[in-house]
Parts: sequence; C-alpha cells; structure tokens
Amino acid sequence: MKHIKRKFLFHEYLKNHETLQNNMNFVTKEGLDEGFLKSKAKNNFTIIETDLNEKFFSFIYNNNGKHTIIPVPDFALVNFDFAYKLNLDRIKLKNELLELLSNLNQQNEVSSTSAYDFYGAATTCLICLFTSIECFINDIIPENYEYKIVNDRKTEIYNKSQIQYSISFNDKITKVLPNALNKNFFSKPTPSNIHIHNLRSIRNEIIHTKSDKTGKLQVEILKKLLKFKYEETFKAVFDFFNFYKTLYIEECPCENNW
Repeated sequence: MKHIKRKFLFHEYLKNHETLQNNMNFVTKEGLDEGFLKSKAKNNFTIIETDLNEKFFSFIYNNNGKHTIIPVPDFALVNFDFAYKLNLDRIKLKNELLELLSNLNQQNEVSSTSAYDFYGAATTCLICLFTSIECFINDIIPENYEYKIVNDRKTEIYNKSQIQYSISFNDKITKVLPNALNKNFFSKPTPSNIHIHNLRSIRNEIIHTKSDKTGKLQVEILKKLLKFKYEETFKAVFDFFNFYKTLYIEECPCENNW
C-alpha cells in the first residue's frame, strides 16, 4: 500500500453540484481577492472552484484583520493519511530500536531515545487510524436516519446527532450501519474485521492507559505495539471504507512510492 489521494469535505457531492446550499458563497480562483473575502466573511462557508474545475468546501478565516480562505479536508482521510505517514516513521524507529538494543554495548542515551520515539510514533499512528474510522462512520450515517432500540418497556429513538454522541462504536458498526445502509462489513468473522476490533482494543488501552507499581501494564502495551499487525490493519480499514463507499479511499496515482 502507498499513500492515498487527498480529498476534501463533500468532495463526491461537489463533483456533480455547484454548491451545497443556495445561499452559500461560490467563487472561482479568478474572483478570489481580499474584497470578496471581507464582503463574505459573515456567511463564511464558501465553495471555491480551481483552474481544474475542482470544487473545495472552504471557510473564510479572519486572522487578525487579514482574511484568508481555508479548504476543509475530509477528516477521515486526513487521519488515515497521517496514520500512514506515522507508520513509516514507526517502521524506521522500530528497526533502529531493535538494532541498537541488540548490541549490549550500545545501551546509551541514543538507544533510550529510540524507545521513546518509537512509542510516540506507534501510539499516535494507531490513534489516528482508529479516529479515521470513527470520522467515516459518523459521516456515512444518513442525515434523516433514526435508530430505534425497542424492548418490552420502552422504545428509544436516536437521530443522527444523537447516534454520533450516544451509541457505542461496536453498536454503530454491527447494528446502526447494517440497518441504515443494508450492508454489513461485520456480518461474519473475517481477518479484516478482526484487525479492526484489535485496533479498537489497543487504541483504548493507549487512550486509557492504566498504571501499577510494577510497570507490567506499560510493558504489555509496549509489547503489543511491537507485535501489532500494522500493514494488515491499514488494509482492513481501507477495505472497510470502500465497502460502504466505492472508491472513497484511493491510492495516489503519482509515481512517488512512499
């Protein structure tokens, strides 16, 4: 797997529509100047069209009196992309760490720093990768969908906003998405969905790190980070995205193989 194509918020919709709402600002690159930005700053959501006829959902930002326009990335893809880059750092740091520490005569500040940096790269990589899934799930829940939990005593009804805040990750992927989209990536155990469950588990251990007097709990996390199946998990998340939205995530077609 290589790095992915960059895409921005609402990129699929804006391929076929000029704007999201009738009252939203629209500007081409040629019409973009300080006067336009100031005049539209109050209603600051703006669609900007480039020379290549690409449309970016953007907002106008007042930076101490200087107005600028900032495109809004697709956060799920941003998190996946940064996880991918951090994974490249993790691979390098792991190799350095194990090479340095395998030589008992090189137990010094440099080898200790490698352990420090490896933990930072590995944990941040997995946090970003899991965050990409959470962003994606919340995004693909239909706007008018209602999720119902029915039992003998009551019926609970959740709208999209309430689902995002109140329904657990596991229930979203095993109950909400299958019901809302009539598709279920987790309909049966597969290596891919097992990798995603394992990602959630280690991410929770990292985010909610526990401590004891012996250091055993921290050692166990570090061991898991050394043995975790990173490449397989990236592939599983990639497939999960495209299962629900065809070609949502794509490898970059450029010749740079990193």
